Amino acid sequence: MPFPESLKSALKPVLVPVWNAAHRYGWLAYDYVQALASGRFGRCVVCGRPGLFIYRRRVVTPRLAELWGLSPRLADAVARKESLECTSCGAKLRGRRIAQVLMALYPSAGAPARSLAEWVLRDEIRALRVAEINVIDGVHSSLRTLPFYSGSDFADPSGPALDEASARSEDLTRLSYADNSFDLIVTSESLEHVPDLNAALRQILRVLAPGGRHVFTVPVLPKTRATFSRSVVLPDGKIEDRSPRICHPGGDWGYPVFTEFGTDLPSLLSHAGFETEVHFGPVSEDDLAQVYICRKPSEKS
Repeated sequence: MPFPESLKSALKPVLVPVWNAAHRYGWLAYDYVQALASGRFGRCVVCGRPGLFIYRRRVVTPRLAELWGLSPRLADAVARKESLECTSCGAKLRGRRIAQVLMALYPSAGAPARSLAEWVLRDEIRALRVAEINVIDGVHSSLRTLPFYSGSDFADPSGPALDEASARSEDLTRLSYADNSFDLIVTSESLEHVPDLNAALRQILRVLAPGGRHVFTVPVLPKTRATFSRSVVLPDGKIEDRSPRICHPGGDWGYPVFTEFGTDLPSLLSHAGFETEVHFGPVSEDDLAQVYICRKPSEKS
């Protein structure tokens, strides 16, 4: 006996959410079991709490791997960078490495801080002028408590900044901040989505105080030697592809990648006027979660 269409229509609004929730919790249970079986647990350097670190291979879609030319080994490395999430605060591997670098670059008096959450409570750190441009999972919760913190998420392409009670939007190619405004700027997986990289680097250099640093991550593959433009924005606002278009996170959906960074990135940053360091490097087929530090020189030579 066929299932009545009227009954199908009546049950669909109830059954679909139940099915989606079961699917979601099924994946979550699988992720937890895998983390336990693999011994991926410890104290998170961001929130300071003990817990599991969840690896999600599925964050790299088959389409992204295809368009980007990722081998299975590289796809695993990308997935580690974009997952290994702390079950307490959600910080990914790249966020935890940024936290490690920040605590090393800006030590405080007394015993070393054991986590970013503890680090932001130190008097020396609370004096820092910090900008987080685009929210970094886990890291954001600690940085936003600093007294001289400015956070933003790019949302409005029609203007340089949108300042509202709930959110601020900053375009990295035309920051609204005054010259020499910050001691520290933090970004993660953002610069590749900026249409004009050189303009963004000039703006970052401008708003950093002398001796200030930009600490960030971007995607770099070991076989890509020279940085190049995948796409550009034309004067009429249209996007022109100069290489096969790639978007994050889906490959052919999400945010378009304008700059494909190569292993020449440190030289490119030095040419832009920064003193440059790379932590957790060099980039390799097994580790793509490097952290880059650009320091604005204290004095002009």
